[in-house]
Amino acid sequence: MNKVITDQEIPNEIINLIKESEEYVVIVSPYLDLWGHLTTQLKMKIERGVSIQLHYRTNEVKSKTLKELKQIGVKLNNIDTLHSKLYLSEKKGIISSMNLYKFSSEESREMGLVSDERSLLKQYKHYIETELTNEPIIPKKSLFDMGKDFFGNQLKDDEVEEKVETKKSNKPTFKRTQSNDDGHCIRCSTSITYNVKVPYCKKCYSSWNKNKDYKEKHCHQCSKSHKTSFEKPICYSCFKSN
Repeated sequence: MNKVITDQEIPNEIINLIKESEEYVVIVSPYLDLWGHLTTQLKMKIERGVSIQLHYRTNEVKSKTLKELKQIGVKLNNIDTLHSKLYLSEKKGIISSMNLYKFSSEESREMGLVSDERSLLKQYKHYIETELTNEPIIPKKSLFDMGKDFFGNQLKDDEVEEKVETKKSNKPTFKRTQSNDDGHCIRCSTSITYNVKVPYCKKCYSSWNKNKDYKEKHCHQCSKSHKTSFEKPICYSCFKSN
């Protein structure tokens, strides 16, 4: 989808871009002023774990505005010669003549292009990472961090238990509860929490960590025999059904 937008449509589309984001939002605007609805959306998304960053022109945004953005968790980056205007999430991008001033859409004639084409979003992302920051928008996790997340998820799953009082004894017994999202280790087919980012049981994760090129034997979703891997942990049938 590529759509030309003008005037009042532009701030509305920027708000929608922020609303729909799940991973990150990047705002590139030399000049900026906050308004109620914008501040609310930024704050809500940050509270839900979305990474939001602002690139602005040095000495062109009020210190009060920068302080408010910093307090709610927006990452700030000032650039001396910034003139481009770009609004980007993992789902949508807007390139526009308009700075992030609501009154610009009311007092000036503005135009922009909103798009969800992957090739264009990739180019926007490349521009930000190479021309503005020289670093990825979302830093890649190290193998060490991936391992910590994996074992953290496994420990949480192991701790999901419930007390069950029995009629024969006053002593409580414990019964393991099953996850609503059951998955299977792609190496040994043991039942584990469904998570395509860590499709191994604890034992097999250790051996995978030593040989990452090993071809696996089971689908993470249905556990049927199938050629899988860490990059492609589910079979084609399950992939189509998702």
